[in-house]
Formats: sequence, C-alpha cells, structure tokens
Amino acid sequence: MRGLAAGSGSGDAAGMQRALRAWKPVYWQRGVSTQQIPSTSDMPIKLENPFKEPPKKCILCGVSVNYKNVQLLSQFISPYTGRIFGRHITGLCGKKQKEISKSIKKAQRMGFMSVMLKDPAFIKDPNICDYKIWE
Repeated sequence: MRGLAAGSGSGDAAGMQRALRAWKPVYWQRGVSTQQIPSTSDMPIKLENPFKEPPKKCILCGVSVNYKNVQLLSQFISPYTGRIFGRHITGLCGKKQKEISKSIKKAQRMGFMSVMLKDPAFIKDPNICDYKIWE
C-alpha cells in the first residue's frame, strides 16, 4: 500500500508538472496582448482643449510697412528715448519686426522722424505695444 500510494502520488505530481509546463496562457507569449480590442462606440471622443489660449497673431501681418508712414512707425519707438521696442514688447513676428526696424531707421535718416524722441503730435495716439506712459 505504501509503494502504491507513493508511486501514485509522485506520478500524479510529475504528470501535473508536465501538464503545467505544456499549458501556457496566451498573455505569457511575447507580443500578444490580453486586452480585447474595444468597440468604437465605447471610446471617448477627442475634443479640443477648452482652456487653450488662442495663438498670438502679429498685428502687422498683411499690412505693408512704408518708411513714409511716420504715425505707424512712431507706435514702435519709446516716447522718451526714441529707442525701438523689442519683439517681446511689440508682439510682432520676426519678419515684421525687422521690417519695422529698417523702416524706422530709414525714416530717421531721411528726416521724417526724430532720432532722440517721439514726435509730440503722436504722443496721444493709442498704444499698440504693451507699455505704459508715465504722466
């Protein structure tokens, strides 16, 4: 009885180990996913971000810049020092900022604009750029 019990017990264990080795679930195999492909009706809908700010747009894109238009050019210089404001203040794209700078320099060389300060006639004009005039 003892031999029979030991033989049958060890035989069952060896058979069980063989069965476990032969049985491999699908998710153990490489590259096979266990998840089922969901139906499209159950998937969330892609929406735009409602908190996303609209992209900044250059205010002069589509407008031709001329060195003779002194009133437009005077919006981009400091009223006290006559210096040209940078891109971070004007909000212009690189192409238009360079065009404005060249037009201001040309207008100053030709005598249409003063070099040191803004023309007093244009000081009361509304500000295009983000700067405050101290009064």
